[in-house]
Amino acid sequence: MATPALKPAPLQPEHWIEAALSRLSRDGIEAVRVEVLARDLGVSKGSFYWHFRDRADLLAKMLARWEGEEAAWLEAAISGVHSPASRWARLVNRSIEPERLRCEAGLRAWARGDATVASCLAAIEKSRAAYIASILRDVGFAPAAADTWAELALLVCLGWLDRATREEDFRLGSRGLGEFLSEMILAASDRLAPPSQ
Repeated sequence: MATPALKPAPLQPEHWIEAALSRLSRDGIEAVRVEVLARDLGVSKGSFYWHFRDRADLLAKMLARWEGEEAAWLEAAISGVHSPASRWARLVNRSIEPERLRCEAGLRAWARGDATVASCLAAIEKSRAAYIASILRDVGFAPAAADTWAELALLVCLGWLDRATREEDFRLGSRGLGEFLSEMILAASDRLAPPSQ
């Protein structure tokens, strides 16, 4: 006797949001359309409306999900009892995740035409800068220097992100973003160290 085929589980809102973030990462916000996502998911357009009022509702939930994940990561990273070196390594590893970089590039392009997205990104950037500054203070940077170098590190990440969207395998010399950030902070700490006697 043949085993009956299992009926696939119905799609949940998170499936649509995941498909939308993936499409944003690949093709930009203009490609995040109901008919495109339905095709990506292999379902009818009508099933979208079981979970979302309209495209604007989906976009708001996409942004909320991204913001929530970023905020949760930062909160966990800040509250964890880790050495400054391990906190720095976690930040660098997160900063160079290819899928995350593509998604963030899509979000930044979206933010150029949407004040809500721009405000969300600005808040996350502020939290990231505070996280970087806390690491730098823990390794001996004065508060003002830590804040300045944290902003510089964040700007390097943003510039690298922009360049990497145009040149997929972009490196500076032989260095990737992680190595460059670490070298930059080491050079800064050398500059700030008191001269040896």
